[in-house]
Amino acid sequence: MRLVVAGLGLAVLLVALATAADAKRPVKKHKQYAAQHAAQPARPQEPWYERDASKLPFGSNIWWEQMLRENRLTCCN
Repeated sequence: MRLVVAGLGLAVLLVALATAADAKRPVKKHKQYAAQHAAQPARPQEPWYERDASKLPFGSNIWWEQMLRENRLTCCN
């Protein structure tokens, strides 16, 4: 009886070791994503403008667009 239990224990141990040795480490997806997007060239940046109509040059296209965004135009509705 002891021999059977010892044999089963040894078999379970060998199966556990074989499974652990065969397992591969999972590949982290964020590294693949970062590597994929790092290879792409950066798109050109648009010029940055102040988004307060009070600080923009009066009457410029940017000023008019910002005034429309802020709903501060009373003549053109």
